[in-house]
Amino acid sequence: MSELNRMLSDLSSPKNNEKHVNVAPIPSVWGFRFARVVLALIATLVGATGISWALSSGSERTVLPASTLIPEPVFVEPAPKAVPSPTQKVVKSEVSYVAMKMTPKVEAVEPVSEAKVETRATAQVAEPVLIAKAEPVKAAPVQETVEVEQAASLSVETIELTGEQLADIAYEKAQKRAQVGDTQKAIAFLRDAVKYNPSHIAATNQLAGLLYGRSQLRDAENVLRKGISANPNSATLKLTLARMYQQSGSEESALNVLSSSVNLLDGEQVRFVSMRAALAQKLGKNLEAKQSYQWLTEQEPMDGRWWLGLGVSAEKTGANEEAAKAYGKAVKSGGLSNQSVNFARQRLLYLQNLKQGATDGR
Repeated sequence: MSELNRMLSDLSSPKNNEKHVNVAPIPSVWGFRFARVVLALIATLVGATGISWALSSGSERTVLPASTLIPEPVFVEPAPKAVPSPTQKVVKSEVSYVAMKMTPKVEAVEPVSEAKVETRATAQVAEPVLIAKAEPVKAAPVQETVEVEQAASLSVETIELTGEQLADIAYEKAQKRAQVGDTQKAIAFLRDAVKYNPSHIAATNQLAGLLYGRSQLRDAENVLRKGISANPNSATLKLTLARMYQQSGSEESALNVLSSSVNLLDGEQVRFVSMRAALAQKLGKNLEAKQSYQWLTEQEPMDGRWWLGLGVSAEKTGANEEAAKAYGKAVKSGGLSNQSVNFARQRLLYLQNLKQGATDGR
């Protein structure tokens, strides 16, 4: 008990009170909250300043996110206050102070904003490259379209045709219309062909034939006359006109058409001379007929028709010996009907008897 009393007396003495540690007052909780609010406002202000600077920097429209570091206070709660115990000599209380970690505001924001601005600028520079790559793809079809238009313009280029070419085209159209029985359009195309080329013998001959078939004799005659004027040596046109005259009963006109020289004809000489010989013989022009048949026997000596015609023409002109020879060759050459052969034999026998009678009479 004495010891306990002594300790109590020591504690109550003023000297012992000087040895006690003064406990620092613990900051209030409201103080910490106020500090946090102030720091948040400062960080927001710095972020807004950085954003406005980035927006006013030029063409690069990048929004700088405000990135601030909010300092978080770290504190350690103090140990509970010790209650003096009568059994203890000295009671010590340890107080820990609050330490706050602060990060520089301006220095932390500026590097981040600069890095982001550079990154966005690099991404925007790459965009024109994509557009440049797409241009060659559109160039190809445009060039092809231009080539097709040039080819089409060349295809419709007008070419001046000659009269002969136009006549040939019209003649071909006339043939197509004539094949389907459209004679009216065929005549129209043939007239065009003759107009473009008066020397077109086939078109002239066919046009005259179609007109004659439609009983347009005067038109057919005019067409042939114009054709003969453009082609004076055409045997075809002269034969057509001569047949037209012959069928219409104008045999004298037909013979006049065939009176031209044989050596100047462009073809069909045998037909030309044979028709002339037959017309001359029918009209009683025996000398002209004899000359024509004689020419034919020289061209085709194995044809009995020419020898028979020569015999008849020679007999009528009084050349009995020449007629007898012609009748004999007509019988031997062949190519005649039985009636013609019998006629040739009878005339040959008659001439022989006539000659024999003349001899006996002497």
